[in-house]
Amino acid sequence: MFREVKRIEFMDKFKTHMRALIYSGKKCICLLAMISLFLAPPLYAQVTIEQLESELSAAESNNNLLNQTEIIESLKTSINWLKEAQNSRANSQRYQSVIDNYNKYVDELNLKIKEALTQPSPKIQAKTAADFEQAIIRASSQRLEFDRQMQQEQEILREISLTQTPQLIANARNRLTEIQRRLADVSTESTPLSRIQALGMQAEQYAQSVKIEELELSQLSANNRQELSRLRIELYRARYDSSDTYLDKLREGLNSLRQQEAEKALAQTNQIAESQAVLPVSIQNLLTRSRELSEILNQETQSIQSLVNRQRLTASNTQQVREVLNNFTEQAQWLGSSPVLGESLRAEVARLPEMPLTQTLNTDMANIKVKRIGFQRELNDLPNISELFQDDGEELTKEQAKIASAQLNTKRELLSSLLANLDTQTVELTRLIVANSQLIDALSQVREASHRHLFWIADLTPISINFPFEITKDVLRFFSTESIKEIHLAIKSATQDIMDILFLLFSAFLVIISFSLKKKHFAFLQRSSIKVGKVTQDSFYLTIRAIIWALFMSLPLPILWATIGNILSNAWEYPLAVALGNGVLSTVPILWIFMLSKLFSHPQGLFRAHFRWKSETVNRAMRYYSLSIWVIVPLIVLTTTFDTYNDREFANSLGRFAFILLCIAITLVTISFKRAGVLILKSNRNANDGIINRFFWTLLIAAPIVAAIAASIGYLSTSIALLIRLETSLLIIFTLRFTYHLVHRGMLIQRRKLDFERAKQKRAEILAERAKQGQLEESKEIASNEGSIEIDMVPIDLDTISAQSLRLVGSLLTLTGFILVALLWSELHSAFSFLNNMRLWQTTQIVQGTETIQAITIASLLVATLVFIITAQLVRNLPALLELAILQHLELQPGTGFTITTLTKYVIMLIGGIIGFSWIGIEWSKLQWLIAALGVGLGFGLQEIFANFISGLILLFEKPVRIGDVVTLRNLTGTIARIRTRATEIVDFDNKEIIVPNKAFITEQFINWSLSDPITRIIMTIPVEQDADTALVTELLLKAANDCDMVVDTPVPPEAFLINMENGIQQFNLRVHTNSVRFLMPLRHAVHQNILRNFRLAGLKMPYPPIQVRTEMAHKTS
Repeated sequence: MFREVKRIEFMDKFKTHMRALIYSGKKCICLLAMISLFLAPPLYAQVTIEQLESELSAAESNNNLLNQTEIIESLKTSINWLKEAQNSRANSQRYQSVIDNYNKYVDELNLKIKEALTQPSPKIQAKTAADFEQAIIRASSQRLEFDRQMQQEQEILREISLTQTPQLIANARNRLTEIQRRLADVSTESTPLSRIQALGMQAEQYAQSVKIEELELSQLSANNRQELSRLRIELYRARYDSSDTYLDKLREGLNSLRQQEAEKALAQTNQIAESQAVLPVSIQNLLTRSRELSEILNQETQSIQSLVNRQRLTASNTQQVREVLNNFTEQAQWLGSSPVLGESLRAEVARLPEMPLTQTLNTDMANIKVKRIGFQRELNDLPNISELFQDDGEELTKEQAKIASAQLNTKRELLSSLLANLDTQTVELTRLIVANSQLIDALSQVREASHRHLFWIADLTPISINFPFEITKDVLRFFSTESIKEIHLAIKSATQDIMDILFLLFSAFLVIISFSLKKKHFAFLQRSSIKVGKVTQDSFYLTIRAIIWALFMSLPLPILWATIGNILSNAWEYPLAVALGNGVLSTVPILWIFMLSKLFSHPQGLFRAHFRWKSETVNRAMRYYSLSIWVIVPLIVLTTTFDTYNDREFANSLGRFAFILLCIAITLVTISFKRAGVLILKSNRNANDGIINRFFWTLLIAAPIVAAIAASIGYLSTSIALLIRLETSLLIIFTLRFTYHLVHRGMLIQRRKLDFERAKQKRAEILAERAKQGQLEESKEIASNEGSIEIDMVPIDLDTISAQSLRLVGSLLTLTGFILVALLWSELHSAFSFLNNMRLWQTTQIVQGTETIQAITIASLLVATLVFIITAQLVRNLPALLELAILQHLELQPGTGFTITTLTKYVIMLIGGIIGFSWIGIEWSKLQWLIAALGVGLGFGLQEIFANFISGLILLFEKPVRIGDVVTLRNLTGTIARIRTRATEIVDFDNKEIIVPNKAFITEQFINWSLSDPITRIIMTIPVEQDADTALVTELLLKAANDCDMVVDTPVPPEAFLINMENGIQQFNLRVHTNSVRFLMPLRHAVHQNILRNFRLAGLKMPYPPIQVRTEMAHKTS
């Protein structure tokens, strides 16, 4: 015995010496770190922040200083580094103090905790309700302060890291080495700029050295600081509990006082009512109302106590959640060593409370406000004694007036107490709302932490050789007599609940109705399928009715299934029934989708009759789907049941086995769908064609296999979460594709109706043309092909409209699907936080004068790629969407819509480029030098291209030319068809496309025939014989012009002038206006024909050329 005591004493002394040795070693390490800092170059340590700030002020005021901007920037950087060094030095001293005085701090905190636990609550000295309310306010404020301190200390505890500090120290040492290398290469020039830059680098070296010391001391003191934080949290919790206990006593005292007042008022009211045999109706109403107010006051007092209890429960739940969050932070580094720790943390997360519902609290707050307004109005409307009379209209007697006065005072006191009570309820309800928000924040943090730390951690042990024996054993355990008995008792208890029975009967009634309506549904499908495709009978309303019918007929059975699952899940006394109910509820959406797809796949249903899908593909797909649904649904039920039953007791064996079978079934179904020819995305080729379709089919086939393998090695929860989201993403894609075909169906109907109306109109025009008497004038029948091009005036054919609209709808649905899938997977964004640790390269950036290092990770690259994809989709589709949705409904000038859409493209490209490049470290501050270099290059080799680009922007803003304008540039006349970034496309009257650089429209003179007004004047010269009647010629010319439909009377009617007489010929000018330059040649042709006809009828002849006349005369003379 004596030897045993000696051995124990020796071991205690040995442990004490070892602790002292370890503590001395820590102090030696700190001392060496400090000595290494003192041996560093002292230049930067001798310069103070005040000196640098003085130099900065002098540099900012000296405008003649050479390199002023660079010097100011370097001084600001040096000041920032020295301030950071000061902060690191203060933290180092604090860490060193924790190491040196750890035992002292622990003893002080333990003593304070003991005092807080043993200190009695203060005595309640309040007498009146006002005193209680003031005391409650002070106690609540004190408790809130203790809660704030406890939360702050919990945040500090979570921030103390044991695993990241070594990596931070390594990064800081690498940074210090890089700074020392740069410092050795600094130029030795004695200019002010070089001196300031050297000083800045030395300040940075000093700051990094002090930072390393801070990190080393932080690592050494981490355990001590964690223990001190736990003790402080315990101290604040003890003080919080003491304050909460005192606050409960105050509330109980206030409630007791109010109840006493209410009971006293009620007793007085009853006594008065009993003492007086007959009282006036006005006094009886006061007595009745006083009783009601007394009862309401008791109820509202109980409501306050209920709110306080809910606050206490919410605070307790919040504390539990925060403890779990602290466990995540502390044990994160050990999660990968064993799945047992991860499984225990998952069990803690599963036992956490659910998210509180804040909507009911807002409703309660509104009800309290309404009640207070009513009581306040009633208090303001209290009558005076003089306003009360007896039943016969006489004044009250003295005794009655005394009773009435007492009742009025009692009612006034009750109403005042109710108002104060409601104000207290408002305060307590506000605190409950704040507590709920804190609980929601804590639950969100725990969910994020569980995704980040537990998602990629194995929750089960890998499958071993004994797995079949474990399955056999657990099957016998699970399907035992007790389990069957538990399910029987759960069903029996459900039959005793009248609401469950009513819901079950109602669901069964819906199923019966749906079966009875099958014939009507199929008859409607038969009638509608006959009408589909016929222009005069087809309507989109038929498709809408088919969808409504399918929705109604597919809902009853899933509702019945959901009712059964809800009944089982509400039997909380029986865990197996609850787990089985959760499994049934998880399959309700799958069952509903199956029923809906089955109805859509009817021979006269939506897929075949309306969407015109191949019957063979639909038949094969639904055959595989129908066969697999009876396997997939039970497996999902079993997987969910085993995963939620009794803290996942059977998840390691039966749950994993059911999930593996489920993965195999999903893989077989996916392969069957692929062989059936089902398309995931819209394609113009077969199902096996297209890179995107092949990629998605490969992903969908491989994903369940990978999930089964992952579950086999222990990652069951991770596999379930990923597979659920993958299949849900597939459901979103198919839903959007269904929407695409629905829109396509509606557009096809409209297109057919438009084609039919156009055909009817054309037929009517042909019949009207045949019914006309006579022929049209020759001038109206002949139309030249020249000038017939006008881009904005020619209607686009229906095929082009349909193709553009469908492409736009497809792009919008693609963006919608992308957003929905991103939102679906955003819940797991913290699970993929490891991508932020996979660095690709590093860039430097200056933030508030301090140069920092930005690590470009795979996550940054993925986000940048996502931004570029979204930008490309917006550039491709947003201008068309603007045109269809907004611009075509506005009264804009020609070409303005094109300007808006083009500038919108440029703005989207600019913003998307800036955001995307910033994610990969390419910022404007780094691109400006490249822009400057490009500017020099633009001044030489690229000046023409740059000039054309700027000219294109000027054309878009000033709009001297627009789409559809007819212009003449040099010897070229044509219509503006397109304005591009570098050049403009012109289509001439020969239908030739000419590319003209944009610079030509800015630097050269050109004619725009339709800029402000499309009306153009045409001047034609007509020669007439010398002896012709001038007035008759003028009349004939004007008649020829007026007979032409292409001639307009604005701004002036046609005019004819005699402009010249020489060589025996009269020359007339006929001046007419037309509303489009494209009528230039057709108008000349028509007017000339009219002139010749009029001259022929009037007996006028066109004169011969003079040389021809002289030749004939000479011939006759000879």
